[in-house]
Amino acid sequence: MSIESLGHLESKLQNLIDKLELTRMELEELRTANTRMEQENAELKQELSAWGERVGALLGKLDNVSEDVAEEEAAYEA
Repeated sequence: MSIESLGHLESKLQNLIDKLELTRMELEELRTANTRMEQENAELKQELSAWGERVGALLGKLDNVSEDVAEEEAAYEA
């Protein structure tokens, strides 16, 4: 194997090593972003659940008001 061939091989290996390192760094960034998004998703699910409970409570109040109005109308008509 000639010196020129070894130099060419060394260059290719160095390029592969550089690409591998860049891929590792990108993977770490993606893992970090994924973790952040999972946390944000969990927070949004909790917020959605809380809003659902609030809406449910308000709908319950509306039902009570509707029932009270219906009872008052029935008593007034009688």
